[in-house]
Formats: sequence, C-alpha cells, structure tokens
Amino acid sequence: MRVVLSLCVAVLVALPAIALAVVGDVNQPDVCYLCHESVQDQQEAPHVHTAFAEGNCSNCHNPHASKHAALLAGEERDICLSCHAPIAEALTRSTSHSPVERGECTACHDPHASQNSGQLHLPLIEQCTECHAVIADWLKRPMVHEPVASGDCETCHDPHGSEFAALLPGQIVETCRSCHEADAAMNAAHGSPALAESDCTACHDPHSSDGPGLLRSIEHGPFASGNCTTCHGDMDGRTDFRVADIRTLCERCHMSTRQFADFPLHHNLDHPRSCVQCHNPHASNVEALLLKRSTDLCAGCHFAEPEREKPRAAYATHDVMDCGECHVPHGGVNENYLRTLSTDLCSDCHTEAHQVSHPVGPDVIDPRTEMAVNCLSCHQLHGADFAKYLPLDPTRDLCLQCHRR
Repeated sequence: MRVVLSLCVAVLVALPAIALAVVGDVNQPDVCYLCHESVQDQQEAPHVHTAFAEGNCSNCHNPHASKHAALLAGEERDICLSCHAPIAEALTRSTSHSPVERGECTACHDPHASQNSGQLHLPLIEQCTECHAVIADWLKRPMVHEPVASGDCETCHDPHGSEFAALLPGQIVETCRSCHEADAAMNAAHGSPALAESDCTACHDPHSSDGPGLLRSIEHGPFASGNCTTCHGDMDGRTDFRVADIRTLCERCHMSTRQFADFPLHHNLDHPRSCVQCHNPHASNVEALLLKRSTDLCAGCHFAEPEREKPRAAYATHDVMDCGECHVPHGGVNENYLRTLSTDLCSDCHTEAHQVSHPVGPDVIDPRTEMAVNCLSCHQLHGADFAKYLPLDPTRDLCLQCHRR
C-alpha cells in the first residue's frame, strides 16, 4: 500500500513538469493574432508600447479569464503604474490631472500603439481639446501664444501631476521666465522690475488674445487708463501690490453689489479673495471681467471632482445660456441662488410649457415638499438622465413620486 501511495505522490509532483514539457513556451503574438488580427496591424505604427512590441501580451492581459474588461490582469491604473513609476510619483503631487487621478490612462493613451508620440490617441493639442473644448476658441483669435499655436501644451503644463495650480511646472512667473527673459526691455514695458515679477496672467492671456502682447481684450477702467494708484495706492518703491480688503475696495465703485450684504446667502463675497475669485481686476477676454466664460468658471467649483459622478458636460444645460441667466452670482435667497423659485424662472423662455398638461402654480401642492408645484418639481436642470432634463423615467417612475394610487 505504501509503495502505491508513494508512486501516486511522485506522479502528482511530476505532472507540472510533464505539462510544461508537452506545452512548452507559447509564442504569444502568434497565438493572440489568430483572433486579434486588428491588433497585429498596430505593430506597424511609429510609436509602439514596449510590452506589445516585445510580444508580451500577458504582461497586461490574462489569457484565460479576468474580472476586468479586455481580460486585463488587474485594474488599468495598477497595470500601467507597475512599469511607469514616474507617473506614480506624479500622483503624490498636490494637483493631479483628472484622468490620471481616476486611473484612466487609456483616456489619452493607446495601450498598444499609435501614430502619435506618447501613444496618444490624437496629436497633443487635439487630445487636450477632447476635454478642454475652449482650446478651439483660443486658436481662432488673431494672437495665439506660440506653444498653443504649435500644439505643445506640455511646454507649460504637466499632463499628469504638479505641485502647482493648472498643472504648471512652477509658479506662474517662473513658468513664463523659462522662455521670456527678464531684461531691461521687459522692465521698461512694465514700469518697474517688481511689476515684471508679478503674476503675468493678471494682464496677459497665456493662450491667446484679440490684441498685441497677448493682453486681454476687455480692460478694467483704471487698468486701461494706466492709473494703478486707483486701486493700489502709492506705487513708489513697492514690491507687493496685494490689496488688503478686496471687497471694500471693489464696492467703492461697484456699489450695486452692496445690496447682497442683506441676502441670506453670500456667494464668495465673504471670502478673503472675494471678487477676484471670479473676476480679473485688470483685464479679461470675457464680459464682466470674468476669469473664464461662466459655464467653465462655475463648473470649476460646482460639479468638480470628486463631487460629480458624470462627465462635466452632462451637467451643462441650455447650451446658449450663461449661468447668470438663471442664477444670481453674488447672493441669493434660496440655496441654489436661483433668481426665483416660481415658474417665472422658466416661463420667460418656455412660454407654452404645460399650458395644456400638468398643472403648476400656487394652487397645486407637491405632496413631497408641501410647497407649490413648480418646474423644478419634475425637472432637474443639471445632470439629468432623461430628455427634457427629467431625473427619472417619465413613463412611470417620475410620476409615481407623487401619484402613488
């Protein structure tokens, strides 16, 4: 009996070696390309991923089964970072590019091969424009900053992560100084070396402009007249031009914003940076001296990572309208800063809505809130999943919120 048992154990121990001897090394590309012919064609591209070029498909894929899409051997992010250590370091920085933070490397890069450097799906500036649609507008202006014109976004931005805002490689003035030398001509143009060392983007648009010198086209009155002392006081010998109380300074001229002090909600007004969180005090390419067009400016805080669960575009509504057409930007009497909670908010544009369908108004009470039914009782202005800005299926689920019988 012992002899038989020993023989069985010996056979079991030898089986893996026997199997290996029979199967031998698998030529992964030859086997994989039997089905994945389209992938084989990518070997001819000018930029090929190292693992793919070497035929090591199993470096990233499990050939038998996986709980991940495309039979990946693990999470996309973990697989990429196992080789690309510098990107792992970028994730530790204070500012990470959203796709990197989400582990979506293939949002920008083709995992096998590409016609573009870095295995980008598209040429660099086109790849960036896929998310940053405003780039297309920048390129239409008469004066375009050279890195933008040449499509080299990486001159000023790190595509993965940075310790500085906007994924810059350094402070704003340091980034600009890497190309623009601080010489006598620059000091003369700015009036003093101290101004030449200030935030360049306070006056210049780093991407493009309608005017020379990349100066922003809409100028604040004191800036346009060259009268810096209106806001900054005596300039002689100063090296710090910051203003101590921004809101009080601005309201000396912009007196209409004082009324919002009596509103229950103050949008940014009580913040130390107050007005300049949304407005450029010197010049802008956008009306009201906004830092960006309102849809982009507002979305920078509202629906930003990690609050939102959908692409930012899913929250954009009424494409031809600015946020300020429905919302009061400085202060509000309701939590969403809407101009009114009555149906007047929508009926100014939607003049024929619900005239012969669902009743609305003060005589119709929403059983969920015990308040009058208005447009927002059924419609969700941002991030709705169904047509007409409806948050639920209108064929059943939406109606059952109130009509349960």
